[in-house]
Amino acid sequence: MGFVGKMSLQNQRDAANAFLFATLAANKQYPAEEQGKEWYLRFREVMTQAGWTPVRKYYSNLDVEGTSVRMDKLVLEILGSVVAGAALPGPASALMLKVAGDAISALQKRDTAALTAYERNLLQHGVGGISAGACVEVDGESIMALGTVRFQRRNTSTKVLFVDVDVRNVNLYRGETVFVKNTLKADSVREAINNKLIVHSEKIVDIEI
Repeated sequence: MGFVGKMSLQNQRDAANAFLFATLAANKQYPAEEQGKEWYLRFREVMTQAGWTPVRKYYSNLDVEGTSVRMDKLVLEILGSVVAGAALPGPASALMLKVAGDAISALQKRDTAALTAYERNLLQHGVGGISAGACVEVDGESIMALGTVRFQRRNTSTKVLFVDVDVRNVNLYRGETVFVKNTLKADSVREAINNKLIVHSEKIVDIEI
């Protein structure tokens, strides 16, 4: 997730916390690999409850040309489609794509432990996904654009991020959503979301590494 320009710290926190909260809620209710669509719909529903209203939404199977694809590049292409459809003024669209690309590049360069855990989880469950998002304030209104790729592998390959993946061995799905922050709603649920995330983070002490 990237943040563009002079977006306030509170809006950044609300966006990041809502995204995490909705992800955890969807993970809990729809953990199975065949529940991709249900997961995505639940994610959007919880984002709405957290104060981020979807004004554009799309989810479908995804076919790509050729025999291989880079998931990190693919998700940025999807985000580009989302941002273009949002018709934002001035340089906002280009900046949103840049910050999202920078965020993914930073993940690749520094977060080796997280990627190792991610690939291990993929080996166990055979399903995964990656999202690229960016937030911007336009005339005081907070907007989040989110592109998502979800995949199910059909073999034992575990490497999917930052490498060429044989698309003949995975089922691909794409999600596109533009959220607009409802400040009144976000303000009313902020404390409840923060408290639940704090409780969830306490579980880290039980994780073996």
